[in-house]
Amino acid sequence: MAVQLDLESIRRGAGELDAATDAVQAVVDQFRSAVEGLSDCFGGDAIGSLLDIAHQVVMEALMECITTNIEDLLDYANSLREMADDHEAADNDIAALFMQLLAELGG
Repeated sequence: MAVQLDLESIRRGAGELDAATDAVQAVVDQFRSAVEGLSDCFGGDAIGSLLDIAHQVVMEALMECITTNIEDLLDYANSLREMADDHEAADNDIAALFMQLLAELGG
């Protein structure tokens, strides 16, 4: 059974991952902008200061998690492109070897 890879489909998938990554980043940027102003509403008393610190810690952890996931999506997209390129190069090399073999056999 022959395995057929649709390299253009793989490359399209990588492009779609790039687009999804950009969309996620845009939503994250909007979220960050909306949340940045919330720390002002905690007030300046002891409880408000504690809430502000907790808010900052949670936001830092959340942003680190989201950033890591976005970077992973970009890596996946690049890996898909590299996979398609590697398969295409291997196919071309194999075709060239067969052509060389055929030429040497006089065909």
